[in-house]
Amino acid sequence: AQPAPQAQPAPQAQPAPQVKPAPERSSEPQRDQERIAIIGMACRFPGASDLSTYWRQLEAGADAVTDGRRDSGPWSGIIGDPGAEHASNRRGGFIEGLDQFDAKFFGIIPIEARMMDPRQRMLLETSWHSLEDAGIDPAQLKGSRAGVFAGLAGCEYRDLIAAAGQEDYYLGTATSVAIGRIAFALGLMGPAVPLDMTCAASLVAVHQAAASLRQGEVDLALAGGVHVILSPPVMRFMREYGMLSPSGQCRTFDAAADGFVRGEGCGMVVLKRLSDAEADGDRIWGVVRGSAVNQNGAAAALTVPNGTAQERLFEDALSQAGMAPSELDYLEVHGTGSKLGDPIEVRAVAEVYGRGRDRERPLLLGTVKTNIGHLESAAGVAGLIKVLLAMRHRVIPKHLHFENPNPHIEWDKLPVRVTTAETAWPPVTDRQPTAGISAFGISGTNAHLLVEGYTTQADESAANGAERYPAGSARRVPIHLTEAIENVRPEEDGLEARQVRFLPLSGKSAGALRELAKRYLGWLDEHAQDAAFQGRAEASLLAEMAWTAAIGRSHFKQRAGVVFADVATLREGLASVAATGGVSTPPQSPGRPAFAYPGEGGDWAGPGLGLYASEPVARTVLARCDAVLREERGISLLDALSGRAADPDDPVLTQSTVYALQCALTALWASVGISPGMVCGSGVGEISAAQAAGVFGLETGALLAARRGEQTGEKAAMRRQSTSGRSSRT
Repeated sequence: AQPAPQAQPAPQAQPAPQVKPAPERSSEPQRDQERIAIIGMACRFPGASDLSTYWRQLEAGADAVTDGRRDSGPWSGIIGDPGAEHASNRRGGFIEGLDQFDAKFFGIIPIEARMMDPRQRMLLETSWHSLEDAGIDPAQLKGSRAGVFAGLAGCEYRDLIAAAGQEDYYLGTATSVAIGRIAFALGLMGPAVPLDMTCAASLVAVHQAAASLRQGEVDLALAGGVHVILSPPVMRFMREYGMLSPSGQCRTFDAAADGFVRGEGCGMVVLKRLSDAEADGDRIWGVVRGSAVNQNGAAAALTVPNGTAQERLFEDALSQAGMAPSELDYLEVHGTGSKLGDPIEVRAVAEVYGRGRDRERPLLLGTVKTNIGHLESAAGVAGLIKVLLAMRHRVIPKHLHFENPNPHIEWDKLPVRVTTAETAWPPVTDRQPTAGISAFGISGTNAHLLVEGYTTQADESAANGAERYPAGSARRVPIHLTEAIENVRPEEDGLEARQVRFLPLSGKSAGALRELAKRYLGWLDEHAQDAAFQGRAEASLLAEMAWTAAIGRSHFKQRAGVVFADVATLREGLASVAATGGVSTPPQSPGRPAFAYPGEGGDWAGPGLGLYASEPVARTVLARCDAVLREERGISLLDALSGRAADPDDPVLTQSTVYALQCALTALWASVGISPGMVCGSGVGEISAAQAAGVFGLETGALLAARRGEQTGEKAAMRRQSTSGRSSRT
């Protein structure tokens, strides 16, 4: 607990409303409430354009609130104008590039993009990035039962349009369209729900998305919120109403707290039912244990917090989660720096979460508003993302601007403590780390979310590295076999890790492709010290990167690819793409290729052994051919590949080996969706070509190749005999 400050007179409060006692609630968990997994997230907050930057900023204890926007502008008449006369019109937590948008990427024409509320633009981009973080190709969601739930308040962009003497473009400023546009761009066919509940909006969005998942209404949900601060009239109202901090800082819980500083940004999370996420092998940031939403009711005034309502809110969330109050480790509070609201919140928190709590293990409190300002309709999701990152890194960032504790809070009597310094996450042995996030709207809406960490064995292993990001659980990837071997059990035992990987890259333009390659280079720099790298392509982090890029990203027409064996070759390939931009012209619609199968010349044994060691499809084909030839001919292809054959030059063995390897390559290409439209061959390759065309089966072809090799050997023996006879007569 904090030291007791000197007593000061309490602020004048309105008479307390008459509130009936809350009904008794069971502390038993509601077993029908399935937990919800957070499988992806993305953000754009003041001073942070992505998750990594956001965490580094929090970890450094940085204050992203500035005097004026840092972009070149022009910003005249807009909140954040460095030249604005009133300090409140300059001061805020601003994002960079608010006026920038890749309209072409989303198929939006320039004239429409210019009239779109910046919140629509940010929601589109951040939703896309959140799906990419989840390893989901957005194109695969088209027509799916996926929903969008997002919080956003009144449109301040309309004030700018009116001030400029222009007519409002309804589709560019309507809140319903802002959410509907996400569903339209991604082809989602679940509900698209905008939520205007002021400061509670984004947490209510997560609550509603979780409920929709539990009810089976959707199978995947995007949830979050967005906010921009643009309108001088809105800022003037908040200033005159006494909400804003004259000192320009959010000093939650401090004696000098005098209100909040407005901020802007966007955060989105991707949600699934936990059972589905585990079955799909999704990487899981955390799990929503429970959530609750209620209203202040007949409080002292419309905008005055109601402690009784907050207590009921916490109780409802705990009941749904099946958690004991003392199990909560950390609470990301609403805390707006209000001399009246902060004490009410802390007392309500202590009343519920103090029950059964060991005073040696107080509930830790903090809020990201001290770092980035109050993001209003995006405030809750900003706190949620902070909590999930903190759980992963096992450290709670410093709560800023807390020097002299608020004297109206009995710190020495309450089992709570503010994280005034970077704090290690409280250790737990028999459960996952837990946290709560609160958001209370000026309209009286209250929202509370309870989340817990999700740690797998893979996560524990990765935690030894410099970065701690979730890893999906191991899952079996189905092997697609050709018709010729579809009834053969795949050979998967004893496979070695692949020594070479392929990283596919694509963009909608050469410039976008170059930027993507540069981002990958930056990603390599971030993970340079990660123990999971190990330098080789088979290292888990590099392997997962290549896999996710292949199956968890959309593939656009401007393409490039990097074949790499280690970090050095990956860097070299990415640097080349960053310089050239890959293929300069979009490829034509792909046709089916022609496969040419050569004769028995060349060294097939070395590459063949590598395929057998690491590729299950190729191994299945080779093992089947080996079994047939052992039974019918008494020879072993595998001995030939490994150099153990008694007579490596035996034409029966060499031609059978060539045939088997060519069929293995054909099946391997087919397993990734590439099959020939035309085939040709020479020598034993003619048999391979015929098998690929479906003339006969794999086993028949193996026996034909062996018979051809036998005939080749017989002819060679006859030639030698004939040559020997002529030599004798001479």
